[in-house]
Amino acid sequence: MDWVKPKHRAKQLQRQEATENEISAGAWLKQLCEDNVALLQASLPIDNNKKAKRTGESASIEAYVRSIAWGTGVWETESDTGLAMLQDLVHSFGGSSARTNRKTATPSLTPNQIAHAKKIGTWITQQLPRAGYDPYVALTCAGWIHALPHVGREISPALWLEVLQSIMTQVNRGWESGPDEDVFPWILWACEIPLGLAKQLSHLGGKDRIVSDALNRIAQLLEEAAEEPSPLMRLGAQDLRAALASIVRSRWSADSVGARKWYPPQRKAIVKLATYALGLSDAEGRQLLFDEADTNLDTEFWLALYELSDRNAKLANTMACALPDSVGKSLKLKPARMRKDKTLDTSMPKQSQYWENSSIATMRRSWRDPGCRLAVDFSSDVTWLDLLGEKGNRIFSGDWDVEVEKDNKPQIIDHAWQELCWFTDDDVDYLELECTIGEECKIQRQVMLMRDEGMVFFADALIAQEAARWKLKSTWSLAHGLRFTYDAKVTEAKLCRDRMDGEEGETVALLLPVAMPEWRRSLKDASLDCRDSTLQLTAECNAKSLYNPLVVPLRSLSTTKAYTWRQLTIAEELRIQPRDIAEAYRLQINRDQWVFYRSLTPCTRRTVMGLHLNTEFYAGRFCPDDGQFEAIVEVNPDE
Repeated sequence: MDWVKPKHRAKQLQRQEATENEISAGAWLKQLCEDNVALLQASLPIDNNKKAKRTGESASIEAYVRSIAWGTGVWETESDTGLAMLQDLVHSFGGSSARTNRKTATPSLTPNQIAHAKKIGTWITQQLPRAGYDPYVALTCAGWIHALPHVGREISPALWLEVLQSIMTQVNRGWESGPDEDVFPWILWACEIPLGLAKQLSHLGGKDRIVSDALNRIAQLLEEAAEEPSPLMRLGAQDLRAALASIVRSRWSADSVGARKWYPPQRKAIVKLATYALGLSDAEGRQLLFDEADTNLDTEFWLALYELSDRNAKLANTMACALPDSVGKSLKLKPARMRKDKTLDTSMPKQSQYWENSSIATMRRSWRDPGCRLAVDFSSDVTWLDLLGEKGNRIFSGDWDVEVEKDNKPQIIDHAWQELCWFTDDDVDYLELECTIGEECKIQRQVMLMRDEGMVFFADALIAQEAARWKLKSTWSLAHGLRFTYDAKVTEAKLCRDRMDGEEGETVALLLPVAMPEWRRSLKDASLDCRDSTLQLTAECNAKSLYNPLVVPLRSLSTTKAYTWRQLTIAEELRIQPRDIAEAYRLQINRDQWVFYRSLTPCTRRTVMGLHLNTEFYAGRFCPDDGQFEAIVEVNPDE
């Protein structure tokens, strides 16, 4: 039975005149559809290899479908069914659950799988082209194409043709247009899905230009993204992993039809982008700047990237140190031994990164250290912060917010954060941000990782044009499973891991509010507490400026026996300065000491604890050998 109209003679002549090199992607795909659909369905090749491998030619249908879930984030979309359909597709066709016909030795679907195929196929036709650039819709369509030999043999030719035509219409649009803001869905439509179709239908011929054009687009995208990755790093780099996974699948499809290999610039770009993705991962391989429960390790994803990089040794070493041991062992390396080898640091990529156009920064002690690292995304009004403790577990995870009141009236922060300063060296990573509150005042925010100490310094500074009753509240979202504990006599606190029996577990972070007095009996107009898993640091004043710092030690807490801090006296021309002019603190943990200084007014020469400073911010480490302070970081105002 014919499911399409008979071919007209004019169309036959037109096809004969068009050469393979002149035919467009849309025309080639349309031509395939106009052939007998049932015959086309029956001719789909079946891959009987049930063991998913990382090499392109031997990757099974199940491996393709399982890899659709790699790097899938929590995208905000109009449809609530997209994620459910994608998960249904991966669950139904990403395992080796298809039955094998003993006579023909070809897999056949179970009745349950056929029902899922029909449901997903109908959903695709309803969503396209209205929501073609919905990431879940595009991924589901890509998964459908990779599962085509399975689903295409069992469903009705009418539905099969309708789904394929809907997908090809969207492919043609993506093929003709360039990437806009939604780069990730464009990669699927313009690159991965055409290559997937070329793989599935390569026995019909006419696919050479489709393959070469798709590979050229991927090559250009890789090289451009390696230099400027911001299109893939929106909202916490949620598209980066998913885009790399799409490029992996595209490479598999290209290899299966004998396409050319990557040239050195593309392999170099893959290493660079994979390193970015590693920098935005925690010690368990889960993506930072996301809710921990919404991400996965995806070991096979990292191994596939290693293969895609032409087995780059530098990338392999970085993966082995930064990811769980299972990844390093799969690379035939010894992760535990490598993490003890300090000589590797010189051959590793830079441990910290700042992507200016994406408003994202990562800080870490080293690639070999699983903890004492953080990631911050200030691309929206509310900053997202992930802070990892010494063992790599999350301490803060979620919003890092600030609230301001003037004379008991809440103030609206109506401007996004802007970067004022980024600095990194062997000792420290330092980031300073600023936002404004109307025309009355501004908030300057600091975050600093002191590498050797494994200690993080947070601070919000309110700088206003006029004196008033100002209240500043800085808040951090705590990770799941942490308990806030404190002593009723002192102002410091600590975060402990909850145990299964409900008792207080090990301490994972100290919380030292160095702007407060140590003893609560001296406390006034300030507090440190926790409500609904949100840490709150609050300060008030009748002045123009207000400073709200918090020091968070993360390392060697089991050996931390004593700690203390003091507010220091600041002098300018032999006169003691009030706290709304500048503030300084001395902190001691065991035998180690540090000093922190912050100017809240235009800089001028001031003296604090024997230091003569003309700087906006200073952090120094005490050297007991000579009794002097060694500067860790100095932030000077722009000239």
